[in-house]
Amino acid sequence: MTEAPREITKAEYEAMFSPPMLDVTESAEDIVDLWAYAGSVIDEKYHSCTAWEWKVKFIYESRDGLYQHINIPVPKDDTYLDVIVDKPNRKIIGHYILDLGALGQGS
Repeated sequence: MTEAPREITKAEYEAMFSPPMLDVTESAEDIVDLWAYAGSVIDEKYHSCTAWEWKVKFIYESRDGLYQHINIPVPKDDTYLDVIVDKPNRKIIGHYILDLGALGQGS
């Protein structure tokens, strides 16, 4: 059963983000049903963007191995749907819309 989508707060996001994060994009294993969760968020927030190519761009993991941040680009420059996974318990905690442009970290 897939968890109902839950957008987490900035404070919750920051509590699960501990730089420097490890880039595990190439080595990460599937531990949750990402697209069942992300698909419902995409349908709700980006339903008019059917031509957009939805794919995972980056996966970062906390150094303690507790959290994975799975980043899916959305149709806004330097913005990602960041799905956060509790790795030891193999469950999705929630998602955060990460706007790097607003943080001054865009490309």
